Amino acid sequence: MENQRFLVPLPDGLSIEAVYYGSGTLCLSSQAGCALRCPFCASGHLGLRRNLTVDELWQQVEMAQKMGLDLKRLTLSGIGEPLHNAETVMTFLKECRNKALPLSLTTTGYDLSRLEEFLTLPHNGLMLSLHAGTTMAHRRLIPHGPDFNQLWNLLEQNLPRLSRRQRRKIGVNYLLLKGRNDSLTEVDALITRLRPFPDLTLHLLRHNPVPESAYASSDETVLQRLYDHLCQAGVQVRRPNRWRNQSDGGCGTLVLHQDAKRLFGG
Repeated sequence: MENQRFLVPLPDGLSIEAVYYGSGTLCLSSQAGCALRCPFCASGHLGLRRNLTVDELWQQVEMAQKMGLDLKRLTLSGIGEPLHNAETVMTFLKECRNKALPLSLTTTGYDLSRLEEFLTLPHNGLMLSLHAGTTMAHRRLIPHGPDFNQLWNLLEQNLPRLSRRQRRKIGVNYLLLKGRNDSLTEVDALITRLRPFPDLTLHLLRHNPVPESAYASSDETVLQRLYDHLCQAGVQVRRPNRWRNQSDGGCGTLVLHQDAKRLFGG
């Protein structure tokens, strides 16, 4: 089955977006909009509208089920920063466990006090979207995210306290952006950061095209060169899977197009 993206209308007239991956994973949004407004990301283009409720998280699941999609697992990796809606996400996580639906989440790590708490929760995985090896690149790409050095210090303090099974559920996402973070210098800085954490897996990702965006995905030759370099350095690294490589492999662009029509007509 191919990926499917769909809009979910909310009672107040806003819409959110969910993505079903052909592997059986349903990617959910945790907020309408996003306060982080990362420059490469469509999801936060117009800023944060509001947090979603637990019922609105389940609304996305129920809509996918009505579409006949076979849900094997859920991930809060769509629009929004899950840690900015932490209490709702924790309730949703508990309900997912009761329904035997594995739930993972993706976060920038902001804020760090919440990240420390979430590291120990019984989730199915926590992916840190860092996209940089140096403080400077991280600040450019995630300008409203956590302090990069403090984040790594928090990992250094907390990961050794987790069991190996728990540590293996923590990963790092690295969205390769042409000319922004795909140099060997940047990746070598990340390798140095990762060296104390051999259980962490690095996930290389492609950028999903956004109309009129100044950001583009790195070329395949660059991706392969960096992948080989990371492997040689002993990093557990994964290339983008076939589901993420599809044109419907990301979240936020449907809402962006809808907002553009609302604002500018069309």
